Amino acid sequence: MQGFARVIRSLNQVMGFIAAPLIGVVAAIVLYEVIVRYFFHAPTSWAQEVCEYLLCALVMFGSGYTLSHYGHTRVDILYSHMSDRTRAKVEILVGLLLILATSPIIWLGSKVAIEAFVVGDTSSSAAALPLGPAKATVPLGAIFLLLQGLSNAVENLDFLITGREPHQG
Repeated sequence: MQGFARVIRSLNQVMGFIAAPLIGVVAAIVLYEVIVRYFFHAPTSWAQEVCEYLLCALVMFGSGYTLSHYGHTRVDILYSHMSDRTRAKVEILVGLLLILATSPIIWLGSKVAIEAFVVGDTSSSAAALPLGPAKATVPLGAIFLLLQGLSNAVENLDFLITGREPHQG
């Protein structure tokens, strides 16, 4: 059980390190757009669209990383009053609920992304950017989030069985 959790946590660490620099890339593109638009009166046809796609990748690829550090929002005022065993049960429930929440995103998002790649879907802007990679970030990010939720559930189940403390970020 611990091996599965360790592999998934490592995978999401890598995804977090891939997603994090996207913040800088988005900031650089926005800065460039502001400079060319307001100082040179030459706005780009691609900057806003590229930023939207990069932000989607940032959010989707960062979601599993954030969950691996238990960084998503929860009601800490309740959580802090729970016993360790009750917290573990809540984390197991969250992992199971993520199956319900992410399955349609993975299924439908994959269909949309595959179709975008197959037909060569491009954006309707003058830049005509390919949409396949941007659309693929949604199901991929949902997969990473689901795997991390299951990994957390497995670690907490192991805690309930063996008493070994789960990784907490």
